[in-house]
Amino acid sequence: MGRQVPEAVEHRLGRIDTATLSDAMGRHGAMSHRIRPLDLGMKIVGSALTVQCPRNDNLMVHKALQLARPGDVLVVDTGGTYDATVLGRNMALFANRVGVVGAVIDGSVRDRSGIISIPFPVFCVGLVPRSAVKHAMGSVDVPIVCGGVVVQPGDIVVGDEDGVVVVPHQIAEEVAEAAEKRLEMENQQALDVVDNDLPLEILYGDTWVDERLEPNLHEPFQVPGHINPR
Repeated sequence: MGRQVPEAVEHRLGRIDTATLSDAMGRHGAMSHRIRPLDLGMKIVGSALTVQCPRNDNLMVHKALQLARPGDVLVVDTGGTYDATVLGRNMALFANRVGVVGAVIDGSVRDRSGIISIPFPVFCVGLVPRSAVKHAMGSVDVPIVCGGVVVQPGDIVVGDEDGVVVVPHQIAEEVAEAAEKRLEMENQQALDVVDNDLPLEILYGDTWVDERLEPNLHEPFQVPGHINPR
C-alpha cells in the first residue's frame, strides 16, 4: 500500500511527544506499557508496514523487509510469541539499509547492543536469545493488533521514551493540528506551574481539585444495607 499521509503532516506528528498525541486523540492510540524502547534515546515516526505472524514463526517479517519502502515502520503482531525472537541484528541492518525507520514488535527481539549500535529504533516487549522458525504463512499490509491497538497499513507510528502511539491515517492532519495546540497549552502550563499554579489550573481553574472531590448530589443516593430473603 502506498503512503497514506503527506510527509509534511508526518513530520509535524514526529515533532510531538507521544503523551501529547494520545491526549489529543482523547487518550486513544497509545500501545500497552509492555511495548518499550530498546534505547530510551531513540525516537521513530513513520508509516506503518504491518505484519501478522503465526506463533513462533517470523517468515513474514522477512517477506515484509523485501517489500519495505523508505519511511516505513515495521509493526508486527507476533501471534503471542514472546519466548522466540522475530528480529535480530542482521534483519535490523537490512531494514536500516532499505530505509525502514524502526520497528514496533508485540514480541521479543535479540542482539540488543548490535541493534542499538546501528542505530535502529526498536520498540518491543522483551529480549530472548532463541530464534523463531521460518515456515508458516502469515500476512503483510493488513490490519493487525499490536500492543492492544488496531494498526492499519499506512497509519502513522510515533515512538519515544514513553512508548508508542498510532495515529490513524484518515485523521492524521486533524490530530497534528489538535496536538500542536495541546502542546502549546502544555508548555504554557509548565511555565504557570513554575510560577506557583496548580497542574491543570490553566484548564479548570484554581479550585478544580476540591470541586471534583465534592459529592455529586445529582447522582442517586446509595443506601447501604441488605435485602432479607423471604
